[in-house]
Amino acid sequence: MRKLSLVLLLAVVLVVPASGQTSSETLKVVFWNVENLFDTADDSLTNDDEYLPYGIRGWSKERYQQKLFKLYKTLVAIGEWEFPPLIALAEVENKQVLQDLLDYTPLMKAGYRIVHQDSEDRRGIDLAILYRPDLLQILDTTFIQLSFPDAPQSKSRDIIHAVVKPKFSEEFHLFVNHWPSRYGGGRSSESRRIFAASVVRKKLDSLYLLEPQLRAVVMGDFNDVPEDASLKELTNTPVKLTHVTAQSFYGTHKFQGIWSHFDQVWVSEPLSQPQEGVSLSVVAAHIFHPDWMLETDKGFGGLKPNRTYEGYRYHGGFSDHLPLFIELTMPQPPLADGEQ
Repeated sequence: MRKLSLVLLLAVVLVVPASGQTSSETLKVVFWNVENLFDTADDSLTNDDEYLPYGIRGWSKERYQQKLFKLYKTLVAIGEWEFPPLIALAEVENKQVLQDLLDYTPLMKAGYRIVHQDSEDRRGIDLAILYRPDLLQILDTTFIQLSFPDAPQSKSRDIIHAVVKPKFSEEFHLFVNHWPSRYGGGRSSESRRIFAASVVRKKLDSLYLLEPQLRAVVMGDFNDVPEDASLKELTNTPVKLTHVTAQSFYGTHKFQGIWSHFDQVWVSEPLSQPQEGVSLSVVAAHIFHPDWMLETDKGFGGLKPNRTYEGYRYHGGFSDHLPLFIELTMPQPPLADGEQ
C-alpha cells in the first residue's frame, strides 16, 4: 500500500495556487493493454470462440462482469479516485465492451465518449480511446489500417491517430498502437513490427512538413523494447521523438521470468523540451503497479502481473500488462486577487 500511496501522491490532478500565482493543471493520458476484453456473444466475422461460454476458456457473464469491475477499479485508482481525462486501451473486442464498461461500472459518472472502429484483426481485438469531453476535445480521428507487403491478406489492429485539444491548452497528435505480436518468435515476426513503425513514421513526417513544431505522443504496446529495430525505424524522423522513461517499476509485462517495457510512450521535442510561449509539456511517466495488481511469481521468483488467464486456466486477475500513464502539464494565466 505504501507504493500505491506514493504513486497517487505523485499523480496530482490539479494544483491550486495562492492568489496571483500561476496555476498548473495536469492532464493524464493512460495506456493499458487489458488482456482480451471480450464479451460473451459470438461474432461470426472473427475468431472469438475461445471467449464464449462454451469455448475452451469457459468465458462467462460472471467472469466478464468481474473483468469490467477490475478495469474500473484500476482506472479510477490511476486518477487518484478521479476519472482520467484520456484512456487508450488495447485488446478490446468491440464497441459494446467499451459501452458495457461505461454503463455497468461507476465510470458512467464521468460522461466518457468512445473512439473505436472494428479492425480487420482476425481475432477481432482492437484499440480504443475513452475521453472526457468536459476536459478535452477530439478534433479529428483516423484509423490507419495495416496491410503487410509480404502478406496482404493478413491484417492487424488499426493504429489510431487522434488530434486532441485539451480545454486550456494547445492541441497535440496522439498515436495509439498495438503492433504485431511475437507469436512464432521475435525474429520471424520482426519485419511486421518494423513495417508498422514505418507507417507511423511516414505519417509523422507528413505532419511535420505542415507543423515544424509538431506536438505528438506515440504510445502503445509495441511488442518490442526501445532498443529493437522497429523503434529505431519509428525514431528515424526529423520529428525527434524522445522515449519518456517510466522508472517506477521493472516493466509492464513479464514473460518466462523476464520483465520488459513493451508498453512505451514517445513524445516529440516540443513536448519534451517546450519553447517559451508553448505551455503543453510532458512532466512524468509512470507504470501503475499497486500491490493488488501484482502477485508472487512462483515459477521464476519475484513479482508478476495478476492476470485474467494463466494459459487457458482462469486466474481472475486484472491483465497480463500493467498500465502506463504520462502527465502533461498545462500552465494557466495568473489568477486575479479574489479569484479561486
